[in-house]
Amino acid sequence: MPKQAKLNRIKAFRSYTIQEAAHIAGVSDHTIHNWGKNGLRMMDAAQPTLIRGDDLRDYIKAQRSKRKSPTEPDTFYCVVCKRPRHAAANMADCTIIGNRATLTALCTICETVVSKPVAKANVTSLARTLDLTIKRHETTL
Repeated sequence: MPKQAKLNRIKAFRSYTIQEAAHIAGVSDHTIHNWGKNGLRMMDAAQPTLIRGDDLRDYIKAQRSKRKSPTEPDTFYCVVCKRPRHAAANMADCTIIGNRATLTALCTICETVVSKPVAKANVTSLARTLDLTIKRHETTL
């Protein structure tokens, strides 16, 4: 089973049984039952229990948006702390390959290596707030 439900397969104007909803979203039947307990609207007045496709899609989108943790340009998301964190000692490495740049630093709390992609055009503005060590790699054919 995938780690994320697939939204592109869910048809908005179709009703699904619990088994069909589980199959189309790529999750288990038990997960759909749990979603029903946590707020997914189900039409359970008649048997079998049906779930509208747009309700299923909206529920999954709402759950995903709750998990999002936006970061500022000079902060990183630490997967150990599960929070946006600043770079330790305000220092980071910047690796530029072609038109892409990646910032790598240490978390201030747990000292885990954190990284994030940034636009190459934003590197100069980030250099004002972070002590950057810039490494350039030339692309070759």
